[in-house]
Amino acid sequence: MFDTVGSRSIAVGVAIDGVPVAGVERLELMQCGHFAADRFQVWLATGATLGGAALFAGLQAGIVTITIGLGSAGLAGEPILTGQIDNVAVDFGTGHVVLSGRDLSARLIDAEVAQSFANQTASEIATAFAADAALETNVTATSTPVGQYYELAHMRTGLGLHTRHVTRWDLLAGFAAFEQFSLSVTGTVLNFGPPALRAPMLLTFGRDFLSLVVDRALGLVTPKVTVTSWNPKLKQSFSQSSGTAGGVTLVRPNLTQAEVDQETTAQQAALAAQAVLLRASMPGELSLGPDGVILLQGTGTSLDASYVVRTIERSVDMRQGFIQRFEALQVA
Repeated sequence: MFDTVGSRSIAVGVAIDGVPVAGVERLELMQCGHFAADRFQVWLATGATLGGAALFAGLQAGIVTITIGLGSAGLAGEPILTGQIDNVAVDFGTGHVVLSGRDLSARLIDAEVAQSFANQTASEIATAFAADAALETNVTATSTPVGQYYELAHMRTGLGLHTRHVTRWDLLAGFAAFEQFSLSVTGTVLNFGPPALRAPMLLTFGRDFLSLVVDRALGLVTPKVTVTSWNPKLKQSFSQSSGTAGGVTLVRPNLTQAEVDQETTAQQAALAAQAVLLRASMPGELSLGPDGVILLQGTGTSLDASYVVRTIERSVDMRQGFIQRFEALQVA
């Protein structure tokens, strides 16, 4: 396929359970980064594949592998997503089928927690969950028994009798937050460890973008946050406020004054980090990803700064070519 945005050829490959399918007409990928499943939709012409509509109408499940190749020859590239099919929509009138689904973190998102793990570490639990879900592991070892998270961080981690319906993904996300880890599934690998460092990408207004909008939420520049807590052990309440604009009050149990102060600072920083949102589109490529850093230049304003990508949506269309849209938050 020739890319109408540039001078590149684009090759899109789709395979179901390892068997290539033909007739790809459109592909949509939503990459959300850590703590969420990437999602896909692919439009196929039913008549291009042996078995036609009957093949797709009879699908009960399947693992989809999607590749995008760029270059003058449009060669197939490395897989950009491996996921499960969640929905099949067959349009008999137009002769098309739409396959929709999520990456393989879905195996953990759909699995409820049915036991407790107080004497195990987070990395041991992550490794066990990955094995149950037939995933490989990229897991950094941890040493704290997760039962201690209650005392250390006052976290609810799904270990008790009343939280058995938390999913395995939710449980790992809680552990990752405590350890300051990232959590994601890449292909068939569960990643549980420190965020990977990526080289920043330099993007210039007037050269690299198809569209560029930067929003500044003035109420989040110095947001006011109040944290209150009742500590039954000390039989005392604690409170702290910081900031000037807006107003958010949070209640956290069992904190000391020092912990209330820390929580106030952390929550204010989390809100302030969302004050400047960049929304852009550009010709599609494969190196930018969620949590990657871009360096914006060329606007001639104070908005020329560093931004961290939050989500990226890639669209490949047989007529319109390969375009990607993304959102990013300015680095404070």
